[in-house]
Amino acid sequence: MTDSIESSTANSVVGPNAQRELTLTPDQALQFAIERHLAGELDDAELLYTTLLQRWPDHADVLNHLGVLRHQRGEYPQALALLRRAVENAPGASGVWNNLGNVLMRLGQCDDAEQAFRRSIALTDNAQAQSNLSRALRKRGAWPASETACRRAIELAPESGDGWHNLSLTLLGQNRVPEGILAASKAMTLLPPHKRRRDSYARALVLLGEHAQAAALYREWLVNDPGNPYLLHQLAACGDAPAPQRASDAYVELVFDDFASTFDAKLATLNYRAPQLVANALRAAAPAAQQQFDIADLGCGTGLCGPLLQPWARRLCGCDLSGAMLANARQRGVYDALDKAELVHYLDAHEAASFDVLVSADTLCYFGDLRGVARSARHALRAGGWFVFTVEALTEDDSADHRLRPNGRYAHALRYLEAVLVEAGLRRERIDAVSLRDEGGRAVQGWLATACAPEP
Repeated sequence: MTDSIESSTANSVVGPNAQRELTLTPDQALQFAIERHLAGELDDAELLYTTLLQRWPDHADVLNHLGVLRHQRGEYPQALALLRRAVENAPGASGVWNNLGNVLMRLGQCDDAEQAFRRSIALTDNAQAQSNLSRALRKRGAWPASETACRRAIELAPESGDGWHNLSLTLLGQNRVPEGILAASKAMTLLPPHKRRRDSYARALVLLGEHAQAAALYREWLVNDPGNPYLLHQLAACGDAPAPQRASDAYVELVFDDFASTFDAKLATLNYRAPQLVANALRAAAPAAQQQFDIADLGCGTGLCGPLLQPWARRLCGCDLSGAMLANARQRGVYDALDKAELVHYLDAHEAASFDVLVSADTLCYFGDLRGVARSARHALRAGGWFVFTVEALTEDDSADHRLRPNGRYAHALRYLEAVLVEAGLRRERIDAVSLRDEGGRAVQGWLATACAPEP
């Protein structure tokens, strides 16, 4: 490309103190944008990329870099569209195929991601794509192939922190714990601090039942980040500290703010069923949907329940502790009000008998003691109103009322749920055994409860 671009755009990016108007060739403007991008000035870089695309919509390099920027911002569908256009215009660009694979992985399209990484490697065998291929293979349990890809990445780039990181998870996935921990230690010496994925190793150890090893990692991490609410909670979950009565607000906010950008895509890969189960339970209990109820979605997250509840809703409200999750829920356009609030506080802040229906899908698993939740639900419900919720199920041979599990969530006994509802003055309509989602290749068993506020 030999045309030039007037840099009225570039001039505004440089700032108000610029003394002269710049005239750049497209390649110069692109380089200028990349420099801004690498410096973390994403708004400025985006402005230049989009201006370039207006003039040269098929410029593969611009499409690629803007796609990477969208990926960084968690705008995965937009990133995917840009990178697909980039590979259409530059099918021989190995790096673009690798970037496309990363976005496909984020969106849970692991088979397509694997093909993109393989295409990148076929064009130019490179450590990044080999390391990423190992992730895709690991996702589908192809352990030997995943290990081969990791080791090839390390052969190509012995100081690849990502390669060692993925090798560690692949070894841990094969229950080769000592080798996996050694590879994790190597990865943490090579990766920059913000990319040291200690939690990935700890979670892998938890799935293997190596709770003491996981706790040791969390304790080592806590030395460098004292007071971190996530680490404190996970130590309790591993049995290395007393379990709190519920997860702290700080823990929930930290976890779900971080999870918000990938929440929906991740859950889609886990056969997540809680929102649909809650909607089905309401359909079984309530009259036909005629937009007749005031409904509160407690711990609404990204709003997955919202569209399912909307047919019954005269007014649909939601609350959550995560501002990032609420931002995603707001984009659905189905909620009349969304509040950043802890759910018990939210219910208590309303006048008595404010709602006809309360739902909570996969949120009360962050509470051990449910008595306060049930009392507040009874306070907020009108006579004849419904409280529909899910929790994870404690096994029958466990004598506890509830227990904090190594995954960081609480499980509850059926007899405890029944007692809590009675104590709060709610009538149990039904409690069904259900499968909530898949985790570590296994179904997570839970309870789907429907309770009613009795008529006077």
